[in-house]
Amino acid sequence: KLILLDSLLQENIMGQNKNAMSLRQTAKDCMKDGRQTEAFLHFSHALMLDKENVEILSERSKCCSENLQYHFALEDAKKILELSPDSWLGHVRLAEIYLATANYQEALGCYQTGFQCMDSDKVHCKTQMDRCRKELAIDSRTHMQLPWVGSALGIIVSSMFLVLDFLAHGSLSYLAHPILKVGVCGASATAGYWVARLYRAYTLRLRGQILEPPLDLLADFSLLDKPHKD
Repeated sequence: KLILLDSLLQENIMGQNKNAMSLRQTAKDCMKDGRQTEAFLHFSHALMLDKENVEILSERSKCCSENLQYHFALEDAKKILELSPDSWLGHVRLAEIYLATANYQEALGCYQTGFQCMDSDKVHCKTQMDRCRKELAIDSRTHMQLPWVGSALGIIVSSMFLVLDFLAHGSLSYLAHPILKVGVCGASATAGYWVARLYRAYTLRLRGQILEPPLDLLADFSLLDKPHKD
């Protein structure tokens, strides 16, 4: 009886693995056709049959990333690291998500960790590391230059305004005095500088927020099921 039970369990496991591989292939076909949402459902069904399959997790993470669902892609990548911490797969998948969301410093760190794994593709990791360094250098230069670009734009706009004001009103303009003109240009330059600084801060904050979990729109509806106190 024990031998029969063991054989039945093995057949059940083999059947589940076969079904999981079939669903995986169906999901990959959907991704080729651009049907990421349908592919996500097939990958999720396959993971219900084979929960610790890191390859399916990796492909679902890639599917979520292509569908701009970066939080779910990040969760799958972290799950891969939990199941297979010595493999490069989880580190590289995590790096791809960070790179897609312009978090270049984090992406570089993940690629460096993946490069050190025994099963890693050294050429791919080295190529992506160089790409991250290049993007990081461009991003750092943008961070330093953008406020001054905003200041220059403020000066250009204010200068155009002063020229048009002179052409329209001449010496009768309220801004005819040179000190007032200098003040307008200075104020515009300062405003452009800080607007650019705020825009840059907003961009950096957005890069982190895009990885956060989405709002649960059904959470408020669950309050309707709770009994009200009289």
